[in-house]
Amino acid sequence: MWQLEVRACQLRTNSVALLIAGLASTACYNYVPVSLQAVQSKEEVRVRVTDAAAMRLSKELGAIANEIDGQIAREGSDSLSLGVSIDKSYRGTTVGTTTQTLFLGRSEVLEVRKREFSRSRTVLVSAGTVVGFGLLAAGISQLFDANEPSDNSSTPPPPPALRRPAGYHLALRIRFP
Repeated sequence: MWQLEVRACQLRTNSVALLIAGLASTACYNYVPVSLQAVQSKEEVRVRVTDAAAMRLSKELGAIANEIDGQIAREGSDSLSLGVSIDKSYRGTTVGTTTQTLFLGRSEVLEVRKREFSRSRTVLVSAGTVVGFGLLAAGISQLFDANEPSDNSSTPPPPPALRRPAGYHLALRIRFP
């Protein structure tokens, strides 16, 4: 029975840790829409493009993506470029990063969003982290026996019926006349 309780506690602890990690990966920043004219050159943005542009760029990116993160630069009155970071990997290990420049017409850009600090998400993640660590501490404290004696007190002796030594007992009685 005790093992089931320990496993349930571990499952709760793992679930809380997964929830905290999920929140931490999405919090602190969010993307807000901005006009293309308000964006400075070489600023990090997320661009949403048309389906036709996503299909055209899929050859260069290796995947169809309607939302692309990168550094924007104006190339003229009717076009812009987007510098996208591409990680090069070999057998699962990243060996380098390069920047690929994608060229887009202004008609292919549906929306430009800029990353901004989110105070509300940060507060929520901080509160969730505190609650998560509290639950983790409560789960760990349940793993220990609350009936164990403290370090300052000694263990009481067992009841009289249990004081017999273990093993065989041989007794000889000698009587004198």
